[in-house]
Amino acid sequence: MSRTAAILLTVLLIGLPASATRVTVPGTTVSVDVPSGFVPMPKSVIERKYPRGSDLPVAVYSTPGPDWDVRVAFALHNHTLPAGDLTPVQAELEDMVVSTPGLLRWVNRSIIKSGGREWIDLQFWITRLDLDTKNYNHVRVTRQGQKTLVVSAFVPLTQYSRYGTQLDAAMNGLK
Repeated sequence: MSRTAAILLTVLLIGLPASATRVTVPGTTVSVDVPSGFVPMPKSVIERKYPRGSDLPVAVYSTPGPDWDVRVAFALHNHTLPAGDLTPVQAELEDMVVSTPGLLRWVNRSIIKSGGREWIDLQFWITRLDLDTKNYNHVRVTRQGQKTLVVSAFVPLTQYSRYGTQLDAAMNGLK
């Protein structure tokens, strides 16, 4: 095997998620492969990490505490997305992201088909200067009956090299 082929094989193997666990998002027919080692986040931690009251995620899987830094969250909102083209909704979501305090760098903004559904797919880095943090976010939004399903993956830059590929694989494996 050539040195180049060996290096490529090593890079591919390192990037592959170790045996993930498929879970179904509560209240939906959507399932996802949660990265190995991730656990359900306790409700008390969800309430602390997502202090929006009634808009709490229905489930969050994360690296174990104490910080629960790397996570995939699933929220069902009592809002029906309009029928047809999702481009106007995508534009609204992008405007919300742009209004987030900090420096924004887009990785991807698109509408994709995955698992038989149309998803708004937003990937971006936010650098919060006031908190001295840089975080990667991967958000997918789709219709779920009369509700809107939002799936979001979050990882700080300090842990991106370890978890970034696994989180994107989970997001790309939504069914």
